[in-house]
Amino acid sequence: MDENKTYVLDWFENKLTNDELKQHVSEEDFLAYQKIKDALENYTLEDLQTEKSYDAIKSKISKAKETSVKVIPIWKFVSIAASLLLLVSTYLYFSQKNSFETDFGQKQSIVLLDNSKVILNTKSTIEYSNFFRFNRNLFLQGEAYFQVQKGSKFTVNTKYGTVEVLGTKFNVNSSDDDFFEVMCYEGKVRVSFNKEQFILTKGEIIRFNKNSTENWASSLENEPTWIGFETSFKNTPIKQVFEKIRNQYNVQIDFPKTIDSIKFTGTITNENLDTALKSVCIPLNLKINKINSRKIRVYNE
Repeated sequence: MDENKTYVLDWFENKLTNDELKQHVSEEDFLAYQKIKDALENYTLEDLQTEKSYDAIKSKISKAKETSVKVIPIWKFVSIAASLLLLVSTYLYFSQKNSFETDFGQKQSIVLLDNSKVILNTKSTIEYSNFFRFNRNLFLQGEAYFQVQKGSKFTVNTKYGTVEVLGTKFNVNSSDDDFFEVMCYEGKVRVSFNKEQFILTKGEIIRFNKNSTENWASSLENEPTWIGFETSFKNTPIKQVFEKIRNQYNVQIDFPKTIDSIKFTGTITNENLDTALKSVCIPLNLKINKINSRKIRVYNE
């Protein structure tokens, strides 16, 4: 029996104090012996064969050391939790939607995350996510004028088609009546519609209305007239003209289908409803019946 065995057995038989045993064994071994002693406190050592008892105890301690569970420091758990929280927070931030909507007669100027500027016309909506900083992609319903900062591809999605640019100025008009029109004021834009693509340069306009496509060049102003106090039209279906008046003045305009084919070229004011109606109806020989302040009937003789 080696010397350590003697000290341990004497300690088990209470012949040595705790402090005396600690002088001969490590702190780790002493704690292990103490746990075993506590577990065996209901047994008497006289019934045990000391040599075999010591060997059995030593074996248990060795196995306990070999099978001990590896303890992960608390700072690692904190680090993992923080990383997961950052990941979730980042996802939620970039997936968050930014939406702007105008009401009747209202316009709104918006500065996007890339410092591009948008002027939203009446009864229009624009939406994009916080990921727009890295993927310049947005959705438009209605009409808006864009002044795009140079950089990566900038895409405007509408119900009927898309417009892609790198840095330019353009106007997009997309209504709920199969009407989609793009005007290029500066630079170059690519318009996609029904699996076809069209390239527009400064002064060019393209319009898709139901099953027809029109493309022409014009001497455009620096920006659309609707941004100011009036709205201009060129060979525009009368239904689209009345829709613009409805959105500007919050009125209902009823008219017979017999005048659907009529087109209007001219300018109307955004300041006075009666003047706007007369500017459209008088040149086209249409009659106006103002039923009340919110309902108007237009018809031909």
